[in-house]
Amino acid sequence: MTGAAFIPPVHRRGLVAGGLVMAALISADLAGLRINGTASMPRGLWHVGAPVAPLRRGEIVTLCPPETLPFREAAARGYLPAGFCPGGLQPLVKPIAAIAGDLVTVSAAGVTVNGAPVPGTAPVATDGAGRPLSPFSAGAYRVAPGEVWLLSGHDPRSFDSRYFGPVPARNVQGVARPLWVLR
Repeated sequence: MTGAAFIPPVHRRGLVAGGLVMAALISADLAGLRINGTASMPRGLWHVGAPVAPLRRGEIVTLCPPETLPFREAAARGYLPAGFCPGGLQPLVKPIAAIAGDLVTVSAAGVTVNGAPVPGTAPVATDGAGRPLSPFSAGAYRVAPGEVWLLSGHDPRSFDSRYFGPVPARNVQGVARPLWVLR
């Protein structure tokens, strides 16, 4: 046999196994299944269905991060895994905390929506590696049409709108529901 065409049996098995894993991942994605491995929401298996307009406060959504400086920095620091969204990132899984017309107030104590505090949203000064974090500017913001604020009180260290502010609602990919998660 010539060298270029010969693939040892051990390597062929690896190629077949790799192909099967890729096929399973693609099939899972087509079925709307997603594994969340970040601490922002419970880790585990989620089902992502098509978003239904209008988006509602409290819905857990998947959202492709906009290509902005806070998200580029988060990707460089490893907060956001690689994925298939524009910019090469994985969609975020976060609850919608505020929708168009809501009043969001950002302060060192945390975020309030329409005067109600959102638990676990006080910004932290540094990330897990001791690098400084830049919270979104303190102040009061009326959520514009076509925007949402995403805040996760599940983990007080979540990378969410307390650091990047409002995001375009058009970036919402789907509504996520837990199938099997660790609490």
